This record gives sequence, structure tokens and C-alpha cells, in this order.
Amino acid sequence: MSKLFLGLLVAASTFIAVVKSECANACNGHGKCTSYDMCICNRNWQANDCSERVCQFGLAHVDTPKGDLDGSGSISGPGLTVVDNNFVYPYGTTEQFPAMEDSDLNVLTDSAHYYAECSNKGTCDRATGECTCYDGYDGVACQRASCPGYPASCSGHGVCKTKKQLAASDNSNVYKLWDKDSTMGCECDAGFFGPDCSLKTCKVGVDPLYLDDSATIKYSTFDFATLTTSATVDFTDGFAQPGTGFWAIRFFDHTGEDWLTVPITAGASCSEVVTALTTIPNNAVPAGSVYCTLTKNVNSKPENRWQQWDAQHPKGAVHPYRINYNLSIWDADYTSIPIGNPVPRLIAGESYQPLYRPNSPTGNLAHLATTKLSGYIYRIKFYGNPGRLQEPQIEVYLDGVRPSLQSTNGKVITKVWTDGQQGEDNDYFADHCDNVAVTVALNPYGHYYLSGMTDTEKNLLKACLGSSDFDTSNNIDVYNWDHGSRLYPHIVKLVRSVTVYTDGGYYAVIWFDPSVHYDGAFTAVGGTFKLLNPFSPPDAFATDEYEIYTTKGTLALTSNASEATFSFASRTIYTVNASYEETTEPFDGDISCEIGNNNAYKTKYVFHCLNKTDLFTVLNWANPEVNSPHLNLYTAERLYTSKFEYDKSVRFYGNPTGADNNMNAHLQSNEMHYMTHSITTDLSTNWGVSIAGQAQFNVYKFFPSTASTYNYVAECSNRGVCDWSQGTCACFPGYTNDDCSIQSSISL
Repeated sequence: MSKLFLGLLVAASTFIAVVKSECANACNGHGKCTSYDMCICNRNWQANDCSERVCQFGLAHVDTPKGDLDGSGSISGPGLTVVDNNFVYPYGTTEQFPAMEDSDLNVLTDSAHYYAECSNKGTCDRATGECTCYDGYDGVACQRASCPGYPASCSGHGVCKTKKQLAASDNSNVYKLWDKDSTMGCECDAGFFGPDCSLKTCKVGVDPLYLDDSATIKYSTFDFATLTTSATVDFTDGFAQPGTGFWAIRFFDHTGEDWLTVPITAGASCSEVVTALTTIPNNAVPAGSVYCTLTKNVNSKPENRWQQWDAQHPKGAVHPYRINYNLSIWDADYTSIPIGNPVPRLIAGESYQPLYRPNSPTGNLAHLATTKLSGYIYRIKFYGNPGRLQEPQIEVYLDGVRPSLQSTNGKVITKVWTDGQQGEDNDYFADHCDNVAVTVALNPYGHYYLSGMTDTEKNLLKACLGSSDFDTSNNIDVYNWDHGSRLYPHIVKLVRSVTVYTDGGYYAVIWFDPSVHYDGAFTAVGGTFKLLNPFSPPDAFATDEYEIYTTKGTLALTSNASEATFSFASRTIYTVNASYEETTEPFDGDISCEIGNNNAYKTKYVFHCLNKTDLFTVLNWANPEVNSPHLNLYTAERLYTSKFEYDKSVRFYGNPTGADNNMNAHLQSNEMHYMTHSITTDLSTNWGVSIAGQAQFNVYKFFPSTASTYNYVAECSNRGVCDWSQGTCACFPGYTNDDCSIQSSISL
């Protein structure tokens, strides 16, 4: 080999080594040099020499069209990966947005919000690999839409939360869309509002112009029950002797702020409970503004028929503030429900079990036992706190995880409910039917009706009622009204003619029966205004005279095929299709307004769907005697579908074949699931029903009318202007007080 050749070979080797060395140096230690003298960058590094950082990725708030990335002349589908080994897309990307699925499992070919550098809401600093976010966005990948005022979010009067967290704070609602962890919002402290919680509410009061000769105010009245299944009232605190246990009331003011009373001794007197409430700080419950009545029952056996507990005296006493309800409880293992007519039930849990009792040795409920109850029920009226109040709670864990209220010989049950006396901001029945007064009577057949009217008064009432549905073309005669029907009955408010201004009246559902019926004296009467709820006078006097307030709003049946079941003093109402009427589709009783491709057929069975914030009540049209005497108007705070708990194969009543059971056959053929669809209400029920025999309770939705609504509990009592920056009222001339609720000639 010549020296020349050897020299060239050495030179070439040296050149190659130098090139490779320069390539390796050119990758800046953040990549690998290939045999083609190219840098393959390490993860999170880019550029030809691997000198630039890649910033963090997040779900894109807005999407950037990609276009024809591979220069093929067309846009490929969402399943084809192109542009491999790209700095930004090291594992490739697609020219269309990637395929995703909706809640009905349909493939979406034009979905969005895929991962992008700095979430497409910031610029990347290639030297540091950190995102510089645009205004209104934050996070290492600019992945969050900031709360107002970031980084000093929510003005110091709230908490910055994600959409998912905000939904969960609202009665455990669920939010699962793409921005559940990306879009932020302020959850304001009680008394503050606005996007950044910088505005402060003013004190609310009753509009002094609302009160006239007959208008009254609905103040919140709640019943608080501390009961035990023991044969004696033996409440303890876990260690001490009977009678020394403690409980407390968690009270919520009009702003939603919660206040906890001092511990209240088991079996306390009304005065002790009132003192505990009125000594809450900040005058949350004003002194002298609480009225309390108390009933005590020892070893009382609830029956499957009417059981009346007086609020001040033992059951059956005729006395003001009588509470009408049954207190029936399941047997010891809490797994069965009596068959027969529906009756209210007070139970330990918050949900019903199926009518069929799978652990029964005989497969039926013939050996059902009835539990006796002992304890105290307080009826408390908060007439110093006007407006709609959140339902209070009973707290029995005042000593850590150990209950401070126990029963040595039974199970402790605590419940809170309202019996037709709910506080309100808006009077939806503000149309007074002038010159009409009625009494409530009972005919020999057990049906309640409006009595004591002259023919002139009846005609005036017809004109006041007007149309019961959404169609005025079917109205009749010169009074331009209709009778009311199962689909659209009339709803009114009854207020005693001789009463006090704190008596807010009671709701009643009525319809006109044109046929002849017989009154209490067996006298034939032609045409009757019948009550759908067996209204019970609050003072037990059948001679009470009532004035009628009507509404241009509409009470509408949500669905014929959906029935309601719920326990006493519960905030959960279940809807299920358990009627004997066969349907061609497996309609399961869902009356929510959530409709997708897989359940669009339900519009045939749901006339008026129910949404969050809608008002509703529950009624049995066929058997009005089983309805609640005092109706509550509930607000739907959550509608949701949960995984079914009881399979269709579990037959009701223990019938193994279902051959002679129409309900079994219906449930089997329609593949029904029990306790699947639920409504969370703002108030606990003052009634309880199961689906058995003739118990077909339906949900009725109330559509208020602005023409019949008076917002009479409001900031500054509607008689001033609120300075939201300070939370103070500037009263109109002639009105004074911190809530402008007092008329005063001095202030003119």
C-alpha cells in the first residue's frame, strides 16, 4: 500500500470523525446524531440542533386547523396518522381532529379540543420550555381559564373551582365535558356574588306594599323530629344515663350561610330550642321571631291508616298546628314495604327497597312487623326570617365520629320537613279572587270539596280560575274558563279570611265536576269544585272560611307512564314506569329533559319534562284521599340516572313465575329497572308512598305566570336601591330601615 493511499485513508477517517464530532456537538447534548448527520432530539427538545425546548401540552381551548400536512392534496380521515417524527408531533398526528365518541357512543369525526402546546392559549419560550399564557389563562400549559382577578382570584370573597367541582357543590351534580378541569369559576361566599365575588348583597325584607286586607306572608315552618324505635325515650350521648344526649340545628339564612346552634339536650323544651336558635351569632335568627310547638310520643304504634300527631298534645287531639301524617317504619331488617293502599312512611334510610322481599322464607310479606316509635317533634316557625330558606339540618355528631344522640334500646331517627308552609321569595298566586269566600267540606264518599258559595260566588270563581291548560281556545261559557282535568288541574292558594299576616295559606289542587253529587247532608248538589288533596284545616275547624288566590300559571302532568315513589321526610323522589299499561318501548319512567338518540322515543310518554330549577308536586288523581293534605311545591335541584339496583328478574311479591301477576309481566316485558331515575328536591317530602296496588302517584310540573307573580321578598324590600359595592340600601322616599321595609312619613 502506497504512502499516498494511506495518507488519504487517514485523512478521510479524520474527516468523518470530525463531521461526526461536529454533528454530536450540534445536537447540544439533547439528541443523537445519526449516520446521515442528522440530530434525533430527545423528548421535549426540538430544532435541527436540538437547542429549543418543547412546552407542555394541554387540551386546546380553541383549535387550529391543520390542513394538508403531508402534501397529498387531500385531507385524510381522523384515523390516519401522518407527519411522523415531527418535533411537535413526535408520534405523528392526524389532519382531521381525532375521532371521539359522544355520550351515546356515536363516533364523532369532527371533534375538537385535542392536545396542543400551551393549550393554544399561550406562547412557548423555547429557551426555557415554559408557556407565557394569554390574559385570562394560567397553568404550566395554560390549561386553565383563570378565575376573575387571577392571581388574587374571587376578590377574597370566594373560592376558585373547576366546573366539575362547582357542579359537585351544587347538590352533587355531575359535569364531565372536555373542560371539566379547565374552565374555572368562583364559588362566592354567602352574601357575595358576581363573576369575581366583588359584589355584596343587601338585606332582604318584605315589600310593605304587598300586604293588603287579606294578603299574608309565607314564612318557613319546619318540623324537627328526634325519634327512636325504643319503647321508651332513652336518648343518651353514648356513655351517660338516658336523657343526656345532645343534638343541634344547622340553620341556613337567606344568603345560604349556615349557622350551628349550641348543643340541645335530648327532650328539650320549646323554650330551650328557641333560645339555642336566637343566640346564634350575628342576629341570624332575631330574638322574639321564632314560634315553637312540641309533641312527645312514647311507644306509639304507627298504623297503616291515618295517625295524627298533634304538635302540642298526644295524637288525636283537636288542636291548632296539628300535624297530619303517618309514621310507619319497616320491620327490623328494613327490607320490606306493606302491600295495599299507599301510606306515608318514616324510615331510617333515604330510599325504598323493592316491594319483593328476597330474604323472606315464604316469598311474601305476610309476617310483616310494625315498629313503635318514641320521641319528640318540634314545629318551628321562623317569622323573623322572610323569604325562601334552605332546609335546616339536625346534627348528631357533636363529639367527633361518635354520635352524641343514641338510643340504648333502639335506632335513632332524625328528620326535618315542612308541611305546606314553605318560605318563598315569590308569590306565584297573587291574583285575589274578589268577593269569593269558601269553606272546605267532606261528602259521604270521602271526597273534599269547596263549599259555602252562592251561585254568584261560583261564577266569580270560574272567571278567576280561567284556563287550566295552555290552550284558551277550549275555554267555555261567558266566564272563559275550563273545568280542569287529570292532565291540567287548577292549583290555587287558600288563606283563612280571619287570620294574621304571618299565615301564608296552603296550596290546593281543584277541578270542577259538573255531575250531581251529595253533600254531607245527602243533599243533591249540581256541579262541584272538588279538591284533589284532602285539605286539613290547620286549626281543625271545618267552619273556617277561606279566601282564594288564583294564578294564570299552569299545573301540568309530566307523564302518564311515569310514577313517583318516595319515603317520608326524604329529599329523593324516584320515578319509574310501573303501570299496567303496556308500552312498545322500554320506557323506564325518566321524566328529565335529557333526551338523546337512544331514548328519543320517550317524548311519546313525557308531556312536560322536568329540568333543574323547575317547580313540581306529586299527586294521585284516581285516589285523592291518599294525597298529602298540605301540598309542598318542590324545586328540582338535581335529576340524574344511577346504575339500577334491582334487576328485572327479581319479581315483585315473591312470585317466581309472574304468570298471574300483571305487574311482573309488565316489568319483565319492558325490561324495567327499579330506583334508577331520581329527583333531588330542595325540601323534604311531607308524605311517603310506595308503588303498590292502586298507588299511582304522578309528578305535576308547575309553570308560573309572570302576570300572577309578585316578588315580595327582595333586596331592600323592593322599596330601595342596593349599592352592591357596599351591600347597603338607599331607600325610596317614604321608606326606612336597613332593608327599607318600613313605611314612614318622617322619611319623606
